[in-house]
Amino acid sequence: MHAIPMQDYDHHDRVWALAPEMGKSVPAAGRCHGFVRLPEDGGGGTAVAALYADAGTLWLQYGDVRWDCETVAVQHARRTDGTHLFTVVGAEGTVREIRCPAPDPGLFDPTYDWIDTLADDFFLWAVDQLADSEGRRILRDHYLGGFDPV
Repeated sequence: MHAIPMQDYDHHDRVWALAPEMGKSVPAAGRCHGFVRLPEDGGGGTAVAALYADAGTLWLQYGDVRWDCETVAVQHARRTDGTHLFTVVGAEGTVREIRCPAPDPGLFDPTYDWIDTLADDFFLWAVDQLADSEGRRILRDHYLGGFDPV
C-alpha cells in the first residue's frame, strides 16, 4: 500500500498522506499531488474526498472508492433547502450520489463571491476543475509533478 501526500483543502498549512485503497489519511509532509478534504465530523458520517494524480492518472476519490477522471463526469446541484447533491456519472449512468448539508451562512459578508463559494465547497470546486479535458490534462500534469504546500 502506498500513500499519496496531499494538501488539506480547508487548511492549506496541512499535508495528509492518503492511502487510496483504504480512503484514510494520516498527517504527512512533502510535495503534494492533489487536494484532500477530510470529514468534518471526524469520519463518523462522511468520507475523505480527494482530487489527485497518481500513476499517470487524475483521480477523484470518495471514501475507499476512486474514479479515473477521464471515465466519469461530475455534477453539482443546489436544492431549494440549501443542501446540495454531488453526482458522479459513468458510462452506465449514476455511480455515486453524495448528499451534503446546507452550509452555515454565518454572518452576512458583502464581499462573499464565487471564489469564496469554491473555497467553501470541495465538490463544487471539483466540478469546476473537471469541466473540460484540457483542464483535466493540465491539472493531472501539475499534480503528477507535485507542488509545495502553501
